[in-house]
Amino acid sequence: MLTENLDALAATFEVGYESPSQFSREYSRLFGAPPLRDIKNLRQATIA
Repeated sequence: MLTENLDALAATFEVGYESPSQFSREYSRLFGAPPLRDIKNLRQATIA
């Protein structure tokens, strides 16, 4: 999502999920934070 400038919705379908809520739930379970929060933090870190 960071390198291709994708939002969570676009990433959902790019990786093969059919539901944004399912993608967000799975992502949060695997990485401990929702994708929107992670990508926001990563984008801020690359700017600073």
